[in-house]
Formats: sequence, C-alpha cells, structure tokens
Amino acid sequence: MRAPHIVAACCASVLLGACAATPMPELAATDVPVTWLRGANDADSWPELNWWQNFQASELDAVITQVEQRNLDLQSNERNLRLAQLALRDAGFDLWPTPVVSFGASTAYAGIKPDAGDYTDGGSDLYELSAGIVYSDILSKPTNWDAAQARYRSSLALAADVRLNTLGTAASTYFRILLLRDRIVAAEQNVANAEAITRIVEARVDAGTVNKVELLQQQIAVQQERNSLASLRQDEFAARSALALLVADSVTAFDVSATTLDQVRIPEVQPGLPSSLLQRRPDIVQAEADLALARADVDLARLAYLPNISLTGSAQLASTSLGDIVNDGTTAVTASASLAQLLLDNGGRGRNVERRRLELESSLASYRETVIGAFNEIEVTLGNIELLDALGVVAADDLRRAEESFRIAEARYREGVADFQTVLISQNQLFNSRNNFFDNKLARLNAIIGLYQALGGGWQAQQLDARN
Repeated sequence: MRAPHIVAACCASVLLGACAATPMPELAATDVPVTWLRGANDADSWPELNWWQNFQASELDAVITQVEQRNLDLQSNERNLRLAQLALRDAGFDLWPTPVVSFGASTAYAGIKPDAGDYTDGGSDLYELSAGIVYSDILSKPTNWDAAQARYRSSLALAADVRLNTLGTAASTYFRILLLRDRIVAAEQNVANAEAITRIVEARVDAGTVNKVELLQQQIAVQQERNSLASLRQDEFAARSALALLVADSVTAFDVSATTLDQVRIPEVQPGLPSSLLQRRPDIVQAEADLALARADVDLARLAYLPNISLTGSAQLASTSLGDIVNDGTTAVTASASLAQLLLDNGGRGRNVERRRLELESSLASYRETVIGAFNEIEVTLGNIELLDALGVVAADDLRRAEESFRIAEARYREGVADFQTVLISQNQLFNSRNNFFDNKLARLNAIIGLYQALGGGWQAQQLDARN
C-alpha cells in the first residue's frame, strides 16, 4: 500500500475511533436531594480543612499536627500519591511519539597468514549514531490517557479519604482519653462516697443500731467501685497507646496534658447545598473516577475492532572514525507506517465489549450506592446530633438531681432518719448519672467528628487535582 493510502486509512480510523466514545453514565435525578431534611436548607457552608480547630482544644491542634507529620499510614499515603503522579506523567508522555537515540561503538581484530607469506594483522572500528521516533497503537492513546486520568483521580480521592479517617480517629481517640480521665475522677469520687457511707455503717453497726448485713452490702459496693476505677485506668492507658501509635510513638514516651472534656467546645455544623457533596466527599469522587475508568475500558474494547496503526522513523550515521561520524559518516534514513487489522477472533472482541459494558453498569450501580449512602449517612448523623443534644440536656439535669438526692440521703442516713437502702439507691443513681453525662458528651463529640467526615472534612476534588 502506498503512503497516501496508509495516511487516508489512518485518518478514517481516527474518525471512527472518535465516534466510538461511550457517554459518561449519570446519576438518577432522585439520587441527589435538593435540600436536607435537617439543617439549614439554603446554607452554603462546609467544614474547613482544619475542622478540628472548631473544638477549641489547643492540645488537639498539636496532636493533629503530629499525626500529619509522623503517622506511618499517612507517610505511605504520600508515597502512593507520588507513585500515582509518576504513572500519570508516564501516560502523558505516551500520548506523543517516543524518541529513541542510541550510540554504539565496536572494534574488530583480524589476523591472516597465507601459506607462503608473513603473518599480518589488522582491525577496524565502527561508530554508529542513530535517532528516531516510535509511535505505536495510535488510536487507543487518547482513551488510555482518559483511563490514566481516572486512575490518578481515584488515587487522589483514596488518599484524601485515608487522611480524613486517620485525623478523625485521632480526634476521637483524644476525646476518649479525656472522657476516661473524667470518669476516673468521678470513679475516685464514687469510691470516696462509698467509703464515707461505709464508715457511717460501721459506726452504726458498732452502736448496734443496724444489722451487719448492711455493712457487708456496702463493702461489696465499695469493692465494685474500686474494680471499676482500676478498669478505667487501664482503658485510659490503652487509649493513650492507640493515640501514641497514630503519632508513631511509644506509649511510655507519649502523653496528653488535658484532663477533662469540660473545656472542649461542641461546635455547630451546617451542611452546604447537597449537590456540592459530589465534589467534596472523597469516596464519592473515587467512585466517580472508577466509573470513568470503566467507561474508558469499554472504549478500549470497542477500539479493538479498528486497525492497530504504528509509525516509525529513524536516521543513522556510521563511520570508522569517531571524529568523522557527523561530517563524513554514512547516512541511512528509514520511515515506515504499518496498519494491522484483526479480521476473525471467534467473537472474542464482541464478548469483551459486552463484558466491559456489564462492568460499566456495575460501576454505575456502585457509584449510585455510594452517593445515596452518603446522603443517607448525613441525614442520620444530623438526626443523631439533634437527639444527643436533647439527651445531653436531660443527662445534665439528671446529674444535678442525683447529686442533690445523694447529698440529702447521706445526711438523713447520718442522722438516722433514712434507711440504708435509700442511701444505696441514691448512690447507684449518682454513679450512673455521672457516667451517662460523660458518655453523652463523648457521643456528641464523636457525632460532630462523624458529620465532619461525612461532609468531606473540607476537602474538594480540585484542591488535589492541582498536584498534577
């Protein structure tokens, strides 16, 4: 085939390839809500990247900084991002012809001795310099570039998701340490209260006014509180160990100075417009990138019906002298274009196209499931926050009532007016009320952290796209 015919065939194949592009599947109209069921429906506010500062806990800022700088998973995360960026650059270079430049030098020795003559030796040197280009599989390059971009975008979103989860775990663990320290203080007070009641019971037993059974019951209650205190101290140590691991440190060398949740602020969070979540939540962006990759796979499968077109060209200089290789060397120039078309494959290409289309439909279903699940998660989290806020008011009121009830019961028992059972009941109610109050505070903090994560933690797809 003459060169003009090959060029014409190449152009026709390129046009056919352009027509083979598969449209990007879209979400159903009902997948993205117009407004939220809870929260400000017309709000346009989203978490900032430093969302943890809204809790107004300065030590938490320092802990998060350590996690960002020292966490081993985040360091691996950063290396994976660099690998993804290198892969994208390779794909970018692959869009263009590949230049090939080589230099070679060789020497040869030959010795000859005829039957009637002297031995003579000789040798020759050869220097070769060649340069050329290779441009193969031309029709699939744009689609391969689209696939590479989708992989890179998926890697960026995955890295953002890992970072968000890691920082959320660090903040939640930090608050758990403070909660446990609050509960330790409460448990110590519980033990002190129980021991005070024990002394009163002992005095009344010695005076013969009460049965020793009451003393035995109170001693059991004291020991139970001491056991709970020991368990809380071990739980606090385990929580510190978990946080130490997040900053790549030993628990023996790591500690936090804060001792209570009292000073930690519970911020209010209002989600922005629902449609913006599609570019703000990393797992949604990753699912969309996987969908784009599946679409590219369909296009690559369809391109298998088109010819494989390759272009090559080279120029070579050769000389027996290195100094003369440019000026007096022998020049050879070659150029070629090839077109290969598979005609029969027992329907393999058709089956591959159908396989890729089914995978594309599955990717769309996964994308929709991720989107719907994300919006549902936010609605549930907003409802949990409302409920926990209401329960927090009740828990605070119950704690005040329990403290007053125990104070009155203890005073009346000391005066001999109230019986021991009343004191025991009041004591247990106070213990439970304190624990409920602290548990509610941690649950509210974790719910806010969960909402920050559900809203994407201030991340936006275009922020990391700029790394390319």
